[in-house]
Amino acid sequence: MNNQVDQNGKSQSSFRNLFPVILILIGIILRVLMLFYFYAIHIFDPGRSWNDLGAYFTKNLTSPPLTIGFLEIFRFLSFGSIYLFAFWGFFWDLMICILFYFVLKSFKIKNIKYAYGLFLINPFYFLKNVFSIDTCGYHITDAFFLFLLLLALYFYPKTDNISLYLFYLFLGLSICSKYYTLPAVAFLFFKFLLEKNWKELKILMSTTVLTIIIFIIIPLFITDWFFDVLFKWSSTGLDIPLPIKLIPLGIAAVLYLILRIKKARPFEIIFFSVFITGLYMIFSYPYLRWFQSILFYGILTESVIYFFNIKIGKLNKTITINNHNMTFLLSIVGVIGSFILISLNLI
Repeated sequence: MNNQVDQNGKSQSSFRNLFPVILILIGIILRVLMLFYFYAIHIFDPGRSWNDLGAYFTKNLTSPPLTIGFLEIFRFLSFGSIYLFAFWGFFWDLMICILFYFVLKSFKIKNIKYAYGLFLINPFYFLKNVFSIDTCGYHITDAFFLFLLLLALYFYPKTDNISLYLFYLFLGLSICSKYYTLPAVAFLFFKFLLEKNWKELKILMSTTVLTIIIFIIIPLFITDWFFDVLFKWSSTGLDIPLPIKLIPLGIAAVLYLILRIKKARPFEIIFFSVFITGLYMIFSYPYLRWFQSILFYGILTESVIYFFNIKIGKLNKTITINNHNMTFLLSIVGVIGSFILISLNLI
């Protein structure tokens, strides 16, 4: 009897060790299959749209200067081939996946393989950055932003001065590639001012703010197109007046400053900034992918959210829902919400 119990215990332990590896393999295989699928449907139908990837393959000026420089490099490395440019889209998604594993290690996440496997098959992230049934799912500029943001997060838990500088530097570069985390600069400035944390305020100003001056402020004065690009979301998309778009953002920002800013860590402030930027952008284009980077907050904030006991006869089982499971479940809700927006013809 004891031998049978031991064998069952070993089997369960082996499955627990093997399950995360299976999730990781599924996530990688799905990405490789999608790349070949995109190639196949476009080879058989050369006139088919490449979606965002095709738009960025042509030299449009709808991105910030830093991102345009990034696009120029990879357009050059594509040698005029959209198929090679699509490979770079796959490459940057893969780089994000690899880098996120090291971010998990930097945050010392328990059960790291399970957390990583769930991320690789996360339905919301996969559908928003990889999957497409009839065009191409890669969003290469979002991938560039996420890569820079993850580089910042990699250095966040480290305590040495160099890592602190690198955290704020890559945060600044991520802001300059996409504006999702731009409000974080104001929130961090007020937080350090209230705390009289002159050390981090100095680092913020000499890295993040300086980066913004170089890649955003200066181009406003030396180009004749960047001003229109910077305020693109104010005049396109849904026909909603600018003051209406600013109301939810303003309310959320003021409440956060009053109720939370003193207790909030820079890590939390970054993702709250993504949230309020998404509140603004969704009134121009109702895409839930504006909020996708908040997934990283859910995965990296390790905690047990809820647990309950099941007692049926001799069965006494404790079910635990941690942040990884909850993030995955909320991702499914995000996918359902996206399909609802599509069915309402809002996207």
